[in-house]
Amino acid sequence: MIYIEAKELAKSYGIKELFEGITFNLCEGDKIALVAANGSGKSTLMKILMQKEMPDKGKIIINKEVKVLYLEQETYFDNNLTVEDFLLDFIHPRLQAFKLYQKALEDTSFMEEALHDMEKYDAWNLEEQLNQIISQLQLPPLNAKMQHLSGGQLKRLGLAKLLMNIALEEGHFLLLLDEPTNHLDPQMVEWLETYLNKKRLTLLVITHDRIFLDQVCNTIWEIDQGELHLHKCDYAQYLMNKSNRLDSLESTIDKAKNLYRKELDWMRRQPKARTTKSKSRIDAFFETQSTATQTIDNKKVLL
Repeated sequence: MIYIEAKELAKSYGIKELFEGITFNLCEGDKIALVAANGSGKSTLMKILMQKEMPDKGKIIINKEVKVLYLEQETYFDNNLTVEDFLLDFIHPRLQAFKLYQKALEDTSFMEEALHDMEKYDAWNLEEQLNQIISQLQLPPLNAKMQHLSGGQLKRLGLAKLLMNIALEEGHFLLLLDEPTNHLDPQMVEWLETYLNKKRLTLLVITHDRIFLDQVCNTIWEIDQGELHLHKCDYAQYLMNKSNRLDSLESTIDKAKNLYRKELDWMRRQPKARTTKSKSRIDAFFETQSTATQTIDNKKVLL
């Protein structure tokens, strides 16, 4: 099942081209790590998939049966909210039943209705899931004000809300995760790895955590010099693949440079009047020139 289909995507900011002609399918069960040097367009591509930004060219087709959830690097919130308000800000029958049951524990006049709804919407395990997420991510007290939280607490709370959304609903989810392990200690990261591997989830993740990448992802997408390269392997094999690709490209450029020198001399000696045969050679010359003048920007992806 195809979740997202992208065709010929291009995006630039001013004179800086991030990528050009990117085409891919994101399918059910894919667990993809998106890697690239800083400033190469990783977060921009995610925002395009979320339709928070528009590509300069190309189009995105999102399967209507798929719910796309996005964890950004920044968590946006209302200062007046409490942690509980933010974390449980969903309109969903299971959550409404859970909230009514919590209220009934203080006012038993609601208890009969609350028990009926808990059974009807199968909400009994929701409290266990909520407590597990709160405990594992070491969230602040539920009555704490959002405005008083640190950046790390906010990032963990944003991740917790995304996981709560998954806990509430059935169906097809696509998770777009931008640096999910930032502000997590090793125990939290290990728990998140286990959580994501147990769930039947499809995800695209930006990460600089090599161990997390290898534990969770089965494919690596690399944006390099405006192109998208796909590697169905772990990070060590990806490094080998990239090295081989750059070696091959360097060899191609060297051969083109040698041919370019010969053809440049021929171009300078040619009269203005061209035959059909020489015109085809001229076209080939400009293709050779394009290859010969390439530069290899071998920026390291630091994980």
